[in-house]
Amino acid sequence: MSLKSLVMNKWLWLVFLGLGLFLVSCSEVQYYAQAVSGHLDILDRKQDIRTLIESKDTPTPLVQKLKLLQDVREFAIQELGLPDVNSYTSYADVGRPYVSTIVTAAPPLQLSPYQWCYLFVGCVGYRGYFSPEEAKAFANELSKQGYDVALGRVRAYSTLGWLNNSFMPDYFKDPVLNTFVDRAEITIIRTLIHEMAHQIVFVSDDTAFNESFAVFVEKEGARQYLFAQHQNAEELYNEYLHRKTDRSRFIELVRSYVERLQQLYESELTEEEKLQKKAEIFEEMRTTYQKQASEYKVLNYERWFERPLNNAHLMGVRFYSDYVSAFERMFEEAGRQWPAFYEKVKEIADFSKEARTMYLEERLAK
Repeated sequence: MSLKSLVMNKWLWLVFLGLGLFLVSCSEVQYYAQAVSGHLDILDRKQDIRTLIESKDTPTPLVQKLKLLQDVREFAIQELGLPDVNSYTSYADVGRPYVSTIVTAAPPLQLSPYQWCYLFVGCVGYRGYFSPEEAKAFANELSKQGYDVALGRVRAYSTLGWLNNSFMPDYFKDPVLNTFVDRAEITIIRTLIHEMAHQIVFVSDDTAFNESFAVFVEKEGARQYLFAQHQNAEELYNEYLHRKTDRSRFIELVRSYVERLQQLYESELTEEEKLQKKAEIFEEMRTTYQKQASEYKVLNYERWFERPLNNAHLMGVRFYSDYVSAFERMFEEAGRQWPAFYEKVKEIADFSKEARTMYLEERLAK
């Protein structure tokens, strides 16, 4: 470990320990400890992207992917107006295909996520672990308490604006990870733009707002990049359209069954009857997907449907897609100008959650 890394690690650990004095339980201290330790491990693996590109020891496929990322990042800053805070100028290989595992949970007869609240970030509907074993152990605890639980693997994440501010040392700036570099080009483009979008705005306690915003910027930003910069724009854009169509088909399928589940949970049936009908609805959703699977051109959701389905599995689909169409409408209302769009997004970010949700719902209805 370099002297610089050692100093930075000590500095961050002191901050963590100071904050830990205000935590209420040993389990929370342990959770923050694994989060800080896991993130520091990633930061210590960082290598400058320009140095890697120039090195003769860097494999050619990785050099090509890193050059693509450099190009996308520059386009995102210059043309999409995303922040230039020196994040994503380094690369880290975490030695595994997924950077973290997240746990989501929901009551067995409610479509509302269990919420966890964190320092600075506020409350969100998931809990992330760098260790898959710790995630599974925590998920098992929640299952014993009667919750529907789901585990998901994460290929990319952002520390938002907290550690990417211009006044922070570069050591803390988010790196590009091997977990999303080793994927299709269109996925790399979309992932980087998505994570950079989180640096524009983040609202505590409103996961649906944050993720829907980033998904819209990712989709529109990738489309603009392909036609402005990429020599294989038509081919990649067709793949993008297929992915968009496949994703929309999946979301509509899930939403149709979410509506049925909501009606079931609000009905006058007994708890036992509701649980039986719930199982039947989930099995019907699985069967419907299997019948439609051949219609998907690029994506497939076999792994999603192979798992024991429950309310928690539906949470991620809802968080990432609830208000994407509303942001599309806002972009049109801003004359398709990124600065005006971001200004409006930041304005409604200051609304109360109820007012912000109402504003977005109105645009969904247009």
